[in-house]
Amino acid sequence: MAVAVISVIGAVAGVVSVGMMVPSLIPEKDEKLTSVRIAAGLTTNEADTTAGNQPGVGLYDVMGRSIGSTKGKQTRILDGDFMDIKVPFNDNVGKKPTEYISVTDGGDDALCIAYIALTQPDGTKKVWYGDVGKACGAEWYHSQLKTGEDDYQPACIWIDRNGSNGLRYQGFGLHIHDFAATQERADQFQGNRDLMCKAAPRFKMYEKMTSDDYIPFFSPPLEYVAKKLTDKDPAVVLDKKRWVMPKEGPNIKKADVDADPKPSIARRQDPSQANGGRKFNTIIISKSHGHSAKELCESSASIGPDFVSLDEQLFCDMAAKKLWPLCSAIKAAGCFDQATSTMRAGKGLHGRDTDTGMYPPKKTYGKTVHWS
Repeated sequence: MAVAVISVIGAVAGVVSVGMMVPSLIPEKDEKLTSVRIAAGLTTNEADTTAGNQPGVGLYDVMGRSIGSTKGKQTRILDGDFMDIKVPFNDNVGKKPTEYISVTDGGDDALCIAYIALTQPDGTKKVWYGDVGKACGAEWYHSQLKTGEDDYQPACIWIDRNGSNGLRYQGFGLHIHDFAATQERADQFQGNRDLMCKAAPRFKMYEKMTSDDYIPFFSPPLEYVAKKLTDKDPAVVLDKKRWVMPKEGPNIKKADVDADPKPSIARRQDPSQANGGRKFNTIIISKSHGHSAKELCESSASIGPDFVSLDEQLFCDMAAKKLWPLCSAIKAAGCFDQATSTMRAGKGLHGRDTDTGMYPPKKTYGKTVHWS
C-alpha cells in the first residue's frame, strides 16, 4: 500500500499553494526525544566549499515555554543534504508536543534552509518549506532538493551568524503547526499574505538572534476551522496584543518582535550591494523547469551564485542582477557560452552588445555545478 504524502504550505510562481513531502524525507520517530531534520538547499563559506554550519534549534510548547534546545555547532551540512538534530526534553517538562520552533545559524558559514521536518516522540510529523520565508521577504535562492512525488523543489532561505556573506538574518521563528496544508488554508494565506508573513508568532526572520532567545507565541492559542485549517478569526492573528513573550532573550526585545524588516532598498539602488555585495566562485546550471534565472535576477532578496536556466535559456549575473541569453545559432555574441562558462563579447565597439548597448561582464568560475 502506498504511503500517503504530507501536505505542506509552499509557493509556486509567487502563489501560495499546497506542496507535498514524501514521508521518507522525514526523520524516524524516537520515543525519547524530538527529531528535527534541517535540509540545506545551498551553503557557502569563505573557501567556497559545499558546507555550512549546523544551526541551533529551540522547541517550545503551545504557551511558548521552552521544552528543549540544542546549540549550533561547526559540524557541516552539505549542499542538497540534511542533518537530523536530536533535541532532548528539558528536565521536568515531560514529552510536551512542539508548537513553535526557532532556528539560528550555528557558525560563520551561511546556510540556506530548504525545509524543516520534525517528528515528535508520539510519531506526529510536521514540515515547513523555505518557500514561506521567500514569500515573506527573506533572502533566498533556488534549491536542488526534490521533496515530493512530482519532484517539487522548495526555495531555501539564508541565515548567517556574522554577516560576512552580506546576509542580514541570524535566524527565524515559526509556529510550525500552521503550515500543514489544505487548499483552503493556502487560499486564505494567498488572499491575505499578512496572515502568513506579518504575524510574528507564525513566522518571523530576526536580524539578531541566538539559540538562547525566546520567540513570541499566540495567547490564547489560535482557533481554526475544522478540516479546512483556516483561521477562524484572521483579525486575532494580526492582533499584537495576542503576541506574547514568555521571557525576553538578550537580543529579541519587544520592539524587535514588532518591527518589520526594512526592504533591501540599498541593493536595488547600489549595484555593489546586489547579491549581498558578495562574489561567489561557483556557477549553477539547472535543467529544472521550476528554476527561473529571470526570477532570481528580478528579486532584490535573492542571493547566491550566478545561475543558468536551461529551460529558459537564460543566464543571471547575480552580482549585477542582469539577464543574458545563452549562446545559440541565433544569438552568437553578447551571450553566455554554456560550454566554457564565460560571456562572449558583443559585436559592437570594444565588445559592446549591440542588442542591449551593454558590455558583457568577464566571468570565470572555480566550480560548475549541474542541477537536474
